[in-house]
Amino acid sequence: MNKKLIALAIATLPAAALADVTLYGRLAAGVEHDSVKTVDGQKLSQNNVEDYLSWIGFKGQEDLGNGLKALWQVESQVSLDGTNPEGSSVGRFASRDSFVGLAGDFGKIRLGKLTNAQRDMFDLDVWNNSNGANALDIFKRTAARPNNAVRYDSPDFAGFSASVLWGSGENKNTSANNKSSDVVNVGLTYRNAGFFVQYGHDQRKNVADTNTKGKADTLEAGYAANGLLVSVGLQRTTGYDWDEYAYYNETTGFTFNPGLKSKEAALTVAYSIGAITPKLSLAKGWDQKLDGQKLADTDYSQWIVGADYALSKRTKLTLAHGQLRFGDNAGYSVQSGNNTFAGIIDDVKKQNTTSLSMEHWF
Repeated sequence: MNKKLIALAIATLPAAALADVTLYGRLAAGVEHDSVKTVDGQKLSQNNVEDYLSWIGFKGQEDLGNGLKALWQVESQVSLDGTNPEGSSVGRFASRDSFVGLAGDFGKIRLGKLTNAQRDMFDLDVWNNSNGANALDIFKRTAARPNNAVRYDSPDFAGFSASVLWGSGENKNTSANNKSSDVVNVGLTYRNAGFFVQYGHDQRKNVADTNTKGKADTLEAGYAANGLLVSVGLQRTTGYDWDEYAYYNETTGFTFNPGLKSKEAALTVAYSIGAITPKLSLAKGWDQKLDGQKLADTDYSQWIVGADYALSKRTKLTLAHGQLRFGDNAGYSVQSGNNTFAGIIDDVKKQNTTSLSMEHWF
């Protein structure tokens, strides 16, 4: 009898404890065919079943009175295909935006692992993500979630809002130059009647134990209302090559070149017709510069075409085909899906990815 009472008491605890907790997430996976061709003519292809960026999260808030609220969230990336890409945080608890904070008339302030302003710009990249040619991963390579971060978001002032983020590198006493690889990120946004303009500036100090700074300035503008999306993006970076993601590793995850500068642009158009949403994205990165000198044939171009089919408000299918082309001197190393080709094929000339995926939000 006592065992039954104890079991009943334990069973009732989660209901009370979780009364103010929201469970949410996104599950997405697809089947794809990926093929690459190198500058010297080498070819390789692969059929994959891929996780397309799935996650699960818990969040809640508490009313503290006088318009003040306590906020918290724990969000984790999961892999539906059962494999983790090399170097990824998939499967690690709190691997996505996770924080505690306060919100009120002043805006909100949070501490934890937090999205930067570039990652807030979701209007441009409307594709499921697998690191193939079927998503704008190169243009979005500066979108990140710095660790050890503090972020302040202002209230909305007639459509205008701003954010400021600082992330501590926490490596001052272990780096070669005894300086911390801190992050500073600033975001500005305007939204009104479907029109939007977003800007993000990201600066990372003392990258990879050097006295250098990684920089990215990203601008996105467009219209999103009445079933129509038109979004244009412009970006300038210092130090990051086409295949070097700004936060792959917080301090040393890539070869950083402070003299390397890049310019690129992207366009996305989508229009919903009932349950079907045809969509198109174009991206272009021009020849890079190294220490002020133009590097010939280091450009890239990309196009993606596809369509969503809504099975419900929370579930849809997506068919997409994307192609990436690089100049002969771009030196791009392909990263497809679970790094099927990573470390095998360098100096990629062309990559094609065709995919059929399904996603569900809850």
